Amino acid sequence: MVSLFQEDSIILRKREIKVKTGLVPHSKLLFYAENPRIYSMVWKDNGTEPTQEEIFSALSKSDHVRETLVPSIKSNGGLIEPVLIRNNVVLEGNSRLAAYRILAQNDPKTWENIRVRILPESVTDSEIFTLLGEFHIVAYSD
Repeated sequence: MVSLFQEDSIILRKREIKVKTGLVPHSKLLFYAENPRIYSMVWKDNGTEPTQEEIFSALSKSDHVRETLVPSIKSNGGLIEPVLIRNNVVLEGNSRLAAYRILAQNDPKTWENIRVRILPESVTDSEIFTLLGEFHIVAYSD
C-alpha cells in the first residue's frame, strides 16, 4: 500500500527542488552503494560494487544501526526524518533503511512501509553529491 504523497521542497545551490514525501514499501528500495558511509564500509579493493545483501549485512551489524536507530525508530513508531530517494535508490538514509529492515524481520506488517522524500529524476549526479556532502559533512546524520 502506498500513501498519498505531499508536495515539499528542498533548497540546493540556491535552487528550490520540488520533492514528494510519503510512504513506500521498504522492499522496493535499494541501498546506494556510492554513499560515502557505505563506500568506506563495503567496497572491495578491486573496485567491485557490493551487492545489496552485502550492504545490508554490513549496515545491520553496525552499532549505530542496532543500538541507536532500531530502538529510536521502534519507540517513535517510524522515522522522524524520511529517507531521501531518487529512482527507488536511497541516496541519504541507508542506515535508517537497514534499521527498518531489521525491524521488519520480526514484524513485517508494522514495518512494511517507510517514509521517503522523493527527488525528481531531473536532479543531476553533481547535485546529489553536493546534497550528500551537506548531509555528511555539515551536520546531518544518516
